[in-house]
Amino acid sequence: MLSDTTPEAQRKYEQAFTRLTPNERVAITMEMIAVTDDLVRAGIRLRHPDATGEEFEYQFLRAKYGPELAGRVYGRPR
Repeated sequence: MLSDTTPEAQRKYEQAFTRLTPNERVAITMEMIAVTDDLVRAGIRLRHPDATGEEFEYQFLRAKYGPELAGRVYGRPR
């Protein structure tokens, strides 16, 4: 895998991460999920500027979990 992180920086990151409590790790993970969801929503607004309500939520679910699941949830074909 390609990486722009030096081995030394990776080692320091791993050391810092192992010092975190489980609650801190969960908090960081939840924040990363929230930021990712915000980015997905921003992308939907760019690609589907008129989408609101259910259509917006369908597009969000489709982007996040794929067309098959979104189609099942919203009763739409892929």
